[in-house]
Amino acid sequence: MNNLKNLAGNDVSIFLFQFVLGGNGINFVLNKAIAAEMYQDLDEKLKPLVNACGETLLRYKHLSVSDTIMDGNLLDTGEFEVMLSKGLGRHFADDEKQHLFQDAKNIADILIEVMDRRTKEEKEGKQPSSSRRMHYPQSSKKIKKGLEELGQAKSLHAELQWLAEGKRLKPGLKQLRPEDLPHDVTASRGYDHRGHCLIFEHNTLGELGKIVLIKIQDGKMLIQAELYKGQENLKSPLVRKKRDVFEKVVATVNNCFNENFPD
Repeated sequence: MNNLKNLAGNDVSIFLFQFVLGGNGINFVLNKAIAAEMYQDLDEKLKPLVNACGETLLRYKHLSVSDTIMDGNLLDTGEFEVMLSKGLGRHFADDEKQHLFQDAKNIADILIEVMDRRTKEEKEGKQPSSSRRMHYPQSSKKIKKGLEELGQAKSLHAELQWLAEGKRLKPGLKQLRPEDLPHDVTASRGYDHRGHCLIFEHNTLGELGKIVLIKIQDGKMLIQAELYKGQENLKSPLVRKKRDVFEKVVATVNNCFNENFPD
């Protein structure tokens, strides 16, 4: 008899994944049987989504009343259900929660595809290759590339939605040119559930931080800038150098944004 329940207390047929609090971060716990059958191409799709969800959940970690902050399961009814820790959902902005849940569903779809693909192979009498059973380490550069692709897709979807609604595309940060940025600083598309995201890097200092444009009431936009310090202390010389450069980036973006969206 299966007594497995999800965060909502509903009967679970197949456990898919959990995001669990751990130390200063959040751990992604995957169904062991699915992990053992993982395919490399699906693993490459999976990890950027896990990264994005984990980053979002990390901002709400202090509000979670349980160690499991989010779980995804197939219920006895055959339906997929994603749940947050009790009461946590009320702290999210609607768009952010919608994007989080959509990516949780995308994770589930990938895991279901793993099971379906393996079932098809078994019916065809194919044996799993030993190379597929190994863990696929993925570099931070590859995950970053995956997040950039997710961000590009999100931006395109937003532009198409604007056109479908008969609205003029807002210029936003399209007016920001490479020469506007401080020396040795480059920008790339990022991915964040809160809104449109840009990642800024310095040739020698590394990743500086990200800026997220968030839609708020009455069509207004909120700019949130986050300095990237990694494992460094905020008072470390490296982080201080990053902060000095990133402050110039933020000022540049603010000026560009104000020119495009004057009060």
